[in-house]
Amino acid sequence: MLSRRYLRRSFLVILILPIVLLFSLALYQNRHVIFSENSSDHHHPDTHDSYLSHDTLPNHNLRYDFHSKPLITENPIQSIRKIPQTSQNFQPNDNRPMQNFDFIQQNQTSILPVIKTANLDRFVHLDLKGAAPKLAYLEKLFPYLKKLGANGLLIEYEDMFPYTGRLRILRHGLAYSKADIEQILQLAEKNHLQVMPLLQVYGHLEYVLKLKEFMHLREDVRYPQVITPCLEESYQLLFEMIDQMLILHPSIPYLHIGCDEVYYRLVHPQCSNLQIRDDVELFIRHVTRVAKYIKSKRTTVKLFIWHDMISQLVNSGSNNITELIELVVPMVWAYVDDVKPWFDDTVWMKFAMFPEVWVASSFKGSSGETTTMNYIGHHQRNQQTWLETMYSAFQKYKVNFTGIAITGWSRYDHMLPLCEFLPSAIPSLVYTLQTIVHGHITQQLNETISLTILGCTQMPLWERSPIATYLSCTFPGHEMYEMMYKYDSLMREYDETMAFVRLFITDIHLRQNFIHYKRTEECLERLFPLESSMIRFTDVFQNACSIFFTADIGPEWLQTYFMRSLKEVQKRLNFVERTLKSQSSWSQRPMSNNISRIVVKKRNATYSNILRNV
Repeated sequence: MLSRRYLRRSFLVILILPIVLLFSLALYQNRHVIFSENSSDHHHPDTHDSYLSHDTLPNHNLRYDFHSKPLITENPIQSIRKIPQTSQNFQPNDNRPMQNFDFIQQNQTSILPVIKTANLDRFVHLDLKGAAPKLAYLEKLFPYLKKLGANGLLIEYEDMFPYTGRLRILRHGLAYSKADIEQILQLAEKNHLQVMPLLQVYGHLEYVLKLKEFMHLREDVRYPQVITPCLEESYQLLFEMIDQMLILHPSIPYLHIGCDEVYYRLVHPQCSNLQIRDDVELFIRHVTRVAKYIKSKRTTVKLFIWHDMISQLVNSGSNNITELIELVVPMVWAYVDDVKPWFDDTVWMKFAMFPEVWVASSFKGSSGETTTMNYIGHHQRNQQTWLETMYSAFQKYKVNFTGIAITGWSRYDHMLPLCEFLPSAIPSLVYTLQTIVHGHITQQLNETISLTILGCTQMPLWERSPIATYLSCTFPGHEMYEMMYKYDSLMREYDETMAFVRLFITDIHLRQNFIHYKRTEECLERLFPLESSMIRFTDVFQNACSIFFTADIGPEWLQTYFMRSLKEVQKRLNFVERTLKSQSSWSQRPMSNNISRIVVKKRNATYSNILRNV
């Protein structure tokens, strides 16, 4: 009896155990859906008709899971901010390294409504003062931007504009021609993209005031940033620049006149001859005069101005800005991760005085003056929080937001180095534009952007990966994007190799021709292939640059970010090659020329003396 009972129990265990295990496995694999506070059925359908509709998404295995709570509100200006909570690692089919990217680590816990964006203008900023793209690239880019939801371009020509006559000296040696500008405008019109030229008329005039012919027009003689409004000749120059800009743009509805970061005011000696109370009055007087001149030439054009100097005017308590309110539209810019703390309620109370307001987010050129790699996360968060901030400002103070400009700075100013390239920042631009169009990035939209819109083999990097990452895409400019991943990988190899080499080939070894033979052999083993890879990169990088930019950009970028590292590798490799061949015995310590006291002479000048001699 005992034996039979035992057999029956064993049979039941054998029968039930696999079922229990299968059920447990199924429960584990679907734990995010089962235990989530909501399901994908809570998704709010998008109101925009677009080929990028979520319904077009293929039913792939999801690489990144997103979950969010539905926001119930009766207000028509609403959307949902999806908060990523889980992620899965994707293993590419070609066995290339994949970023170990956990999309949920954004520390975003709140779900906030965003402004309805269907009726907002969406302009993409083209900063041409660094790495201005060739027309062949713009021919591919403009229709792509239109499909993504852009309806306009904010074009900042700076020294790439084909000035003529006495202003010809303002031109970059490889500037666009008049025919090029006409073709750019035709391409924009063909793709239903409005054009808003940006011509600085107060600050950021380095490309003009750096020249000896115009240096006398600087507000502060030391700095070529700000033109002085205290000389009539300044207006002659500015009006001539405006005239040439308007002639080549005969039908533009908008013109941006800059006027941000005007650091120096009432410094020029001639300012004392004007009957002006303070720098606030000077700013208003200058901007008003320039705006009225433009209106006299083109009565229907709508003028825009960056907001930061207006904010200073309002904060100073000035009540003399009524005329400015009638003349210009403020474009409020902020490029931080979370915009909301950047502007308190008093700011929006003041800007509510303007009939309309635009804002400016960023898809590149706001992560540091010497940033080379463009990552999506910072820029998408910037745009997301802008939409939330706009919603709040509209609800509280009825600020009439009518447009968004997505800026993409190529240099922080004319004198500073190149930062991210336009082609390599397209993924960031796409995610930013799609955030505006849809109000938020969902799981499905993320998949659509990565695979379909960008045509990438995997999700582009939102943050820098702890390991080297390789991917390929098909969007316009993917060659430059992939090249920057190669650069990142190569510089990781450089950092790792040189961290080892510097342990055993120090400056004293270089100076004394003194080596540890075995360790130096190990350094050779690492340095030799690194040098080969770096030399090869200089060639392929310049080839990639030649597809998109003028001939000067590849060499400039390499000299800024790469050649110093390559020279360090070659310096140590040359030392290794020479000493391994020649050194077979070593002299006794102390080393020669190494017993004299090191004496460093003090600089025979002070900080103030140097400044006075400028």
